[in-house]
Amino acid sequence: QFSFAEKWEHPQGTEVLGALDLGGASTQITFQPGGTIEDQNTSILLRLYSTNYSLYTHSYLCYGQTQALKMLLAALCEGSSSPQQVSHPCYPKGYWENVTTAALYDSPCVPMPSTPSPAQVFTVTGTGDPAACKTAVEKLFNFSCGAHRTCGFNGIYQPPVRGQFFAFSGFYYTFHFLNITGQQSLGHVNSTIWAFCNSTWKELVEDFPQETERLHMYCSIAVYILTLLLDGYKFDEHTWSSIHFSKKAANVDIGWTLGFMLNLTNMIPTEALVHAKGQQPDLWASAIFFIVLATVTGLMAIFLLCFWKPKQKSHYRIR
Repeated sequence: QFSFAEKWEHPQGTEVLGALDLGGASTQITFQPGGTIEDQNTSILLRLYSTNYSLYTHSYLCYGQTQALKMLLAALCEGSSSPQQVSHPCYPKGYWENVTTAALYDSPCVPMPSTPSPAQVFTVTGTGDPAACKTAVEKLFNFSCGAHRTCGFNGIYQPPVRGQFFAFSGFYYTFHFLNITGQQSLGHVNSTIWAFCNSTWKELVEDFPQETERLHMYCSIAVYILTLLLDGYKFDEHTWSSIHFSKKAANVDIGWTLGFMLNLTNMIPTEALVHAKGQQPDLWASAIFFIVLATVTGLMAIFLLCFWKPKQKSHYRIR
């Protein structure tokens, strides 16, 4: 903020908010930890108005919701006893769809198995089993920390979460649909997701007739989000209330564009602004007077040259 002393100063007591982003192909976590960041590959220095912020940040490729659901379905296919019939515990009971292997294995995140199924099209049938769904989703992660004392998942270093967080993009839209973005307790969130996942396809279509295109996926995404936040990013019942599921911050849409703009603030000069001093009022008055006088004189000269002509002398013939 700009103080009365005409200097840019860091506001006292300002809290740095963390960010949780869930896209289609990746998920990111960024926050200011309470201590030193041990792995410099996960550290970024943000300098804003002469103040340094040491932030932890990491992006997990292939763990966005779209790719995660593909990995989940691929894992269920590989574990199925029948290549033509695949049971999906996260899909509601009574729902089914046909999926092509080309559509499933179409990204680097979901490689084709070494022994691909001969079936080019298989049928996915929902069983509506939230407990089995949770177990299947957990298998997408590796929660062992290895050499690190603390980690997120897949052996990636992460200090303990600290402070308040904004959770946006996929985090917000899914929980907004389930009406659990209002700082509800972790127990309430759990029970809401569990009840939704226990609903049959017929019940869901009757309750949400406008959402039939993505309706069968909300249980999968919700269970995935909960697993990611609790087991992956290590939030718990004590830190859950620090997560704010939101679409906007200060009436500004939250997303990668806002983060990109924030990153560009590193290019803002940290020196104090230079103030240009104006002239004294009497000098301004004199300058304006002479400018007006010169303008009027010039216009009069142009007028005389254009419209005033001298009388010509008469010539008489002498006889």
